[in-house]
Amino acid sequence: MVWGVRFLLDTNILIPAEPTSSDHLEATTPSVTALLGALSHGGHRPLVHPASIAELRGDRDAVRATTREVLLEKYPLLVQPPGLSTRLVSILGQPEARTNSYVDLLLLSAVEANAADYLVTEDDGIHRRARRCNLGDRVLSIADAAIVVRALFPTVPEAPPLVSPLLAYQLDESDPIFSSFRADYPGSDDDPGFDDWLAKCKREHRQVWVIVVGQRYAGICIVKDEPNALGLPGKTLKLCSFKIDDAFRGHRYGELLLKAVFAYAHENSYQRMFVEVFPKHENLRALLGDFGFEDTTESPKGERVLVKAMVAPTRETERLAPLDFNVRYGPFALTLVGARVFVVPIQPRYHRLLLPEAEPQLFLPMESRPFGNSIRKAYLSHSKIRKIAAGDAILFYRSGPDAAVTAIGVAEGTLVTTDPDELARYVARRTVYSFADIQQMAAKQTLAVRFRLARTFKDPWKLDLLIRSGILRRAPQSFMQASPEAVDWIASQLHVPH
Repeated sequence: MVWGVRFLLDTNILIPAEPTSSDHLEATTPSVTALLGALSHGGHRPLVHPASIAELRGDRDAVRATTREVLLEKYPLLVQPPGLSTRLVSILGQPEARTNSYVDLLLLSAVEANAADYLVTEDDGIHRRARRCNLGDRVLSIADAAIVVRALFPTVPEAPPLVSPLLAYQLDESDPIFSSFRADYPGSDDDPGFDDWLAKCKREHRQVWVIVVGQRYAGICIVKDEPNALGLPGKTLKLCSFKIDDAFRGHRYGELLLKAVFAYAHENSYQRMFVEVFPKHENLRALLGDFGFEDTTESPKGERVLVKAMVAPTRETERLAPLDFNVRYGPFALTLVGARVFVVPIQPRYHRLLLPEAEPQLFLPMESRPFGNSIRKAYLSHSKIRKIAAGDAILFYRSGPDAAVTAIGVAEGTLVTTDPDELARYVARRTVYSFADIQQMAAKQTLAVRFRLARTFKDPWKLDLLIRSGILRRAPQSFMQASPEAVDWIASQLHVPH
């Protein structure tokens, strides 16, 4: 059998996967077993590091340790794993032998050496260390691993949800998604509980977005205008609640909700937004941080106050590189100062998948997956251009009968390879391409571009306009770089610094 992707499993994945009695079932057991089933169905290989087996042998319950060791024999062992990476040690420090930190660094070293494609762990500390070492994209939570499997190896076409706007009074307060809110905000004599607060939201007709899957809310966001919050002038939007139900993690629904909120804030000229998050919600804090929310202070309830500016201060383009500027103030805010602009042709069928929000017919986004509706995306091409750098702008030109530039994105990075596994690792968490597509493309040297979607154009730039403005001389067949004069015209049309 030809195995697909290799997933190294941490002990906090193995333990809920193999409960030794009914008393040892954990909250993550259903999601872990579902992930393992998907790995098996897709032909992927779960792996266990010998150091993890040794770690589990240290269980003080000897019977449980023996039982678990027998159960884990079904998992392939990572043969002759690499030792500690000198690069990782130089960044993270030398851990003491036979400690948890030592094992964690061995797992990360195995990923860095490509002995495994991904490490799956629910340990927030490992995720933080991985980000420090530029391995964050290859260390996955259970939900992230599900994203990779669904993205690269779809088995049944999945109709994605639409993010639906509602007013708070339309919410069904009996939905299971509200259970964790009630646990976090039980209320007291001095502070109303969650149900009283939700009733207030309904009376005030607050703006809400929900993602509905089946008969349940998979995700929800409630916002409120807070003009006097944070002690700053200008319009401020508070994300009063932001939640993806645990049963629906692994679909990038959080990013879809954020996209709707960003569009609302942009259309209504908000200058900033903020959200209060308990420290225990590490995954949410990481997601928000990747979209420019900055941890500023602590609320009276012990939550971290995360703030995102939507309007850049004067001369900010002199301080920040184009990509950093887009992350900090975007997705709609971008700058062409120090950036080049490339025009990228994309076939209609891939345009529908990659940029459904730029399609002319409103029903077409229903045909794409959540990954296509997200902000962070990836594009594959056989173009021979190698000059694209982080922060460069990409104009997407849809070919075919409706030929036009429909959207602009900001490049995050590129990879050129003929190795389908390497290509899959690079784009897996944001791709609309299946692994079969990737294998076929990798028969020739392939350029992968990771980018952030900044804007789609309500009035696409048709070919004749592009020719008149000097951006193109003819319909592009491959990546084309715009001239400095064309960049001036583009910046003027978009009203962005250049």
